Amino acid sequence: MSNEFDHDDLANLFLNLGALQPPAELHGYAVGFLSVGGRVERQAWLKHCTELLDIDMPNPDDADALFGVYKDALEALGSEDLALQLMLPGDELDLGQRIVSLGQWVQGFLTGFAMAGKQRQSEGDALDALSKESREALSDLAAIAQISADQADDEDGEQDYVEICEYVRVVAMTIFLECNAATPATKKPKGERLH
Repeated sequence: MSNEFDHDDLANLFLNLGALQPPAELHGYAVGFLSVGGRVERQAWLKHCTELLDIDMPNPDDADALFGVYKDALEALGSEDLALQLMLPGDELDLGQRIVSLGQWVQGFLTGFAMAGKQRQSEGDALDALSKESREALSDLAAIAQISADQADDEDGEQDYVEICEYVRVVAMTIFLECNAATPATKKPKGERLH
């Protein structure tokens, strides 16, 4: 990620916007949407944001930040060094809160994946690109989306959390690579510049 902003910056923005969903979920949504080949222009992405977050259309500065989530996700997924990082709260929050955020990120990913998948199917381009392993991994993600804070009690919880985050990250990148074989990873939305 280009890290123009972090989780806390976005959380503050969401608070000001009255957003009902957390930053982790929007970032997961962006990654899921892009992973299955979804591409949109700026205004269309902002419409996704207003619907997902249940907010009014933001002012230009806030809109830049929301579109930045999309641009950063696309850039990270398409980078040669596989630079995708999940946008989650830092270690200053207790493990239970971070686990909940991970579940929200995964829920967002699955929602974005489904949204873009519907669009591709309507264009006659079904999700045949997914391998059996990736389909199984999506089932794993559905289980991870149900994760709860009370699963943080185990003394090995911190290590488990790190391992699950890495698994989710690898699954997201793998699905992106499988579904975007014919779509340049850095393909820009029409009429928009990524930088």
